[in-house]
Amino acid sequence: MEIKTKSRKTLNVKTSLKEKSDEKDSEKEIPKKVSSFPKIKKNQIIIFVAVILIIGILYYFKGLFIAAFVNGQPISRVSLIKEMEKQSGKQTLNSLITKALIQQSANKENIKVGNEEIDQEVKKISDTLDKRGQKLDQLLLTQGTTMDEFKEQIRVQKLVEKLIGKDIKVTDKEIDDYIEKNKDSIPQDAKPEEVRSSIKQQLEQQKLSEKFQVWLADLKAKAKITYFVNY
Repeated sequence: MEIKTKSRKTLNVKTSLKEKSDEKDSEKEIPKKVSSFPKIKKNQIIIFVAVILIIGILYYFKGLFIAAFVNGQPISRVSLIKEMEKQSGKQTLNSLITKALIQQSANKENIKVGNEEIDQEVKKISDTLDKRGQKLDQLLLTQGTTMDEFKEQIRVQKLVEKLIGKDIKVTDKEIDDYIEKNKDSIPQDAKPEEVRSSIKQQLEQQKLSEKFQVWLADLKAKAKITYFVNY
């Protein structure tokens, strides 16, 4: 009886060990099934996110590349710029060169134009136009110029006046001569002091313009200007 009992215990132990072994084998098979799915690499995720970001940025800043769509056909910003350069590229480039030379000359002499000076000039021009029944904002709109661009023009003009306009003088005789030559175009009801003040400013601007042309030509002759585009 004892031998049979031991034999049964041994059988039970073997059976239990076999079941545990089968369980371990089945556990080993599970990871194999899971590993059969394709893994997404970290680099692939980064590339995917980067592509999405680039597409979003290009869409948001599409105005940098596309100027307009005509029935679905794009007109590129590059073609627009090329056409504009054909029409006024040389004039615009010369204007930018002139502005750079003026600014460089002003920097050398430590000449600056403050915002108060610009605002005063804007008000002065605006008041003059109001007396004529015109509005500055409307005039700028018809010329396709913004207020910021107009203020920049005034700033450059003021720099020129400070650079070369110090010695410009208009005598009373010059004013009298101008009135005599243009008396038919002067309104009869205009106040004499206003007429003389207006003529004086006009003659000063004329002299400044003449002196500026000579000064600028000399400045360009001495400057080192390298052109990378030809018009």
